[in-house]
Amino acid sequence: MKNNNMQNKGMKIIDKDELIYLAGFIDGDGSLIAQMVRRHDYKFKYQIRCTVQITQLKKRRHFLEKIQESIGYGIIRDRGTVSDYVLVEPKCVYWLLKQLSPFLRLKKKQADLIIRIIEQLTSSKNSAVLFVQLCRLTDQVALLNDSKSRTITAEVVETTLRELGLI
Repeated sequence: MKNNNMQNKGMKIIDKDELIYLAGFIDGDGSLIAQMVRRHDYKFKYQIRCTVQITQLKKRRHFLEKIQESIGYGIIRDRGTVSDYVLVEPKCVYWLLKQLSPFLRLKKKQADLIIRIIEQLTSSKNSAVLFVQLCRLTDQVALLNDSKSRTITAEVVETTLRELGLI
């Protein structure tokens, strides 16, 4: 996943000062999320979704619009009194986190785990064992985020795959 490939698809070169600013924004008001999502149409019945999200009050939506413009990808959605900038395309999340990781402080571990997950996603498409290993890394991200509401864990995925005779 090289930067020049991403630039061809809309991702922009982000200078160091902007990366430092973005890293601070994400450390403060952002979330780096890895989660397992039930997908009945997928071979292993689950998808690992990695997300970069920044939340602001709606009155500060313009900050999110500037971030979206800087990155060149992602969407902004409004919910209630807040707006979220959301980036979920794995190649884009990877590209951004590879650049941001050196500047992150609070969320560096999450970023590095998500980078590892995305690097191995393609290989896991044909290996239930590797997919479960990536689900365990996903659990580690959730633990670092103090996630309280998640119900799908690596253990749940592994049990499902055993019941299906895939491992």
